[in-house]
Amino acid sequence: MRASPPHEMVHEGTDATGMEEWRCPVCGRHFVVRWPPDFERLVLAEGDEDASHVGTKGEVGLSAIQLTPSTGEPAADADGDGWRRWLRDHGIDWDGPEP
Repeated sequence: MRASPPHEMVHEGTDATGMEEWRCPVCGRHFVVRWPPDFERLVLAEGDEDASHVGTKGEVGLSAIQLTPSTGEPAADADGDGWRRWLRDHGIDWDGPEP
């Protein structure tokens, strides 16, 4: 079975708050998104949920997302503290200030 070609999203514009509007001319998928650090997305029209959607805006691009089933096993982490490091690196103070 051949995969269908990806649908190319079109950037319709960006409002003053940084929220971007994207639309797929092939299937009608339509959403607005604000990129991190204040990520937010609102899907206005689902379109073809089985299609891969891609798009570009200047040097920023959207690419298809591939979901894979979890093995149920946690990711390997040599020191067992990788999740705390990830939180800290992303500005989340899980443990509070160090004494």
